[in-house]
Amino acid sequence: MKHILFVCTSNICRSFLAEYILKDMLEKADEEGKLNKRDYKVSSAGLFAIEDDEAGSPAVKVLEENYGIEDSDKHRAKQLDRDLLEESDLVIAMSDSHQQAIEDAFSDTVSKTYTLNELAYGAKGLDGNLDIDDPYRGDEDDYEECASDIKKALELAFDKIIE
Repeated sequence: MKHILFVCTSNICRSFLAEYILKDMLEKADEEGKLNKRDYKVSSAGLFAIEDDEAGSPAVKVLEENYGIEDSDKHRAKQLDRDLLEESDLVIAMSDSHQQAIEDAFSDTVSKTYTLNELAYGAKGLDGNLDIDDPYRGDEDDYEECASDIKKALELAFDKIIE
């Protein structure tokens, strides 16, 4: 089983959105007979997460209304730790600073840690930007834009992620 771990700051916006959107994409690919979703484990964590914190309600609303993804309101934030990193085959950070923090603290993860935009758009990211913008404390439009950016990047990087 391949374990894919998304990482952001608090695990209540970006990494949470990426986790649920990728799970939905895997579910649909499984229904189409393209892969077996049981071959993948997808999770998320935060560098500075408050354990068991709830996902941002605008993020939950965007997943439900824009993507038809239910039950995301059950998500609880997890703090990133060595065990999570060790059990992960691929670590996908939401920003360059997240990637650098992970690699600085856990140097043995360098070979399996990337930003989402790096996987999707190449070494320089999207127009030179490796970061997915943080919608935290923004309005619903900010969350919709963030989720859309994540979905586009996941679609572009899907084959790399599942290989």
